[in-house]
Amino acid sequence: MFIHHVNGIDWLVITAFEELKTIFIEDAGAIPSYFSAASELNPLAQAKRAYGYLPTLRGVITDTGTFQSQDNEEDLNPQLACLVEGHGRVFIYHGGFVAFVNDEQTFITRMG
Repeated sequence: MFIHHVNGIDWLVITAFEELKTIFIEDAGAIPSYFSAASELNPLAQAKRAYGYLPTLRGVITDTGTFQSQDNEEDLNPQLACLVEGHGRVFIYHGGFVAFVNDEQTFITRMG
């Protein structure tokens, strides 16, 4: 696992091999530049402001960030993850799937 620092947020790149780090970042997609620790908005609000409408997907996010859904052939493990102080956690998966998790809600979507 490695740390990738973007816009004041430390993103955990989840891979055991240094040579795969770049592949994991590219595979999950570039970390959206609108996610910023300096913003007063939480990461979900930042994403909604940037994208407008975000489709809501069904599923469960486990404590380790695994995305489980009947709509997926298999469980998805996060490739990038971060904890934004006071705003919860963000998990990014292969294929543009993103989960926003805080004390009040879990919001799962897909960003194209």
